[in-house]
Amino acid sequence: MSDPPPADPVPQASLDALYAPVLGAGLRRAADRIEEMHQAIARHSFDPLQKIPGLAVPTRIVQGVHDAIAQGVYAAVRHGSGAAFALAGQVERLATDTTRELSGGERILRNALNGAAGDALAQAGSGFAITMGLYANGRALDADAAAHLRPRCVIFLHGLACDEQSWCIDRAAWADAGGETLPGGATRPSYGTMLEAERALSAVFLRYNSGLSIADNARRFDRLLDGLAIAAPQVREWVLVGHSMGGLVAREACAVASAGPSRWLPRVAQLICLGSPHQGAPLEQLGELTSIALGASEVTKPIGRIGAGRSRGIKDLRHGLQRSGAAKAAPAARTIPLRLIAARLGSANDGAIARWFGNLVGDGLVSASSAVDHGRAGDVERVELDDLGHMALLQHPRVLAELRRWIA
Repeated sequence: MSDPPPADPVPQASLDALYAPVLGAGLRRAADRIEEMHQAIARHSFDPLQKIPGLAVPTRIVQGVHDAIAQGVYAAVRHGSGAAFALAGQVERLATDTTRELSGGERILRNALNGAAGDALAQAGSGFAITMGLYANGRALDADAAAHLRPRCVIFLHGLACDEQSWCIDRAAWADAGGETLPGGATRPSYGTMLEAERALSAVFLRYNSGLSIADNARRFDRLLDGLAIAAPQVREWVLVGHSMGGLVAREACAVASAGPSRWLPRVAQLICLGSPHQGAPLEQLGELTSIALGASEVTKPIGRIGAGRSRGIKDLRHGLQRSGAAKAAPAARTIPLRLIAARLGSANDGAIARWFGNLVGDGLVSASSAVDHGRAGDVERVELDDLGHMALLQHPRVLAELRRWIA
């Protein structure tokens, strides 16, 4: 691929991407927070005793002994676990094959780590930090594959703590939903592969570190697409489909591209968002309030620090795009046709209370009002689907029906 973008596909495994050091660091961090809470509780017990005449000196002696023992115990836990995990890391390093594909469980663990603390992993240079890349037909999109993309191309962007495999449809869930018979074969189909077979287009999937800020991922995605536009000049029409956080990254990338000359933005035919929290995610808003409340007490402050340590990507979901450049994007970005799908638990047939509850919780993670983004004007079509949860938007026949209609 000529003039390749700076983000290369992440390797499936590397000698630096070992589970033992990451888990060891997590245990040491947890031990630090527990020790802080222990000391806070101890101070609340010892401080009043030191104000009683005749008990001040004995209390200080007992507290000194307590602190020395406690510090020794926690130090032993940290150093002992560090040594154990270091040894485990050596064993793991000897057993690691850098050419092997990650198993399903390993992929889930890696994605979860990146969703929860991907910004910290990237800052530390950890091999676990996912590097943004494009994939097609289960492989990294190289220059040769880019040159063979069809004139119409759909790019799928996953959500928090997921990857391109998240778009694969579960056959049992699909059958339970009353969907059509899925294509056979060993490979699980996805919206992309099904549309690719039906609509004479190419399906491409983005993988990215969902723990990074939405703005950071949007800038990386903009650079990646600019490089792809050079490598695949035959692609005349692009459609972006984002689930949850992926929709926010796509919209923000359009805003970034609109600020200057862009090779790819003029080719975008439409942008489709599935359950994206454009106006913010209530669950993250609650998480922020909880962290603030926990920080008000010296005893609960260590727990608050654990909550506050969640990734920048998760924190960005609190406001959605309300504070982003997407709201102030140039006309080139604002005129892109926007298609929004919101889901809610329950339906009108379940009664007024169930309907009220469905409107309140939306799809379980994102409210319907946030997903349909009533503040966005212009060429916008909004669809609300009942009886669907947040992750069901990735593999439901009713969602595929809307995609087929829009991408016809």
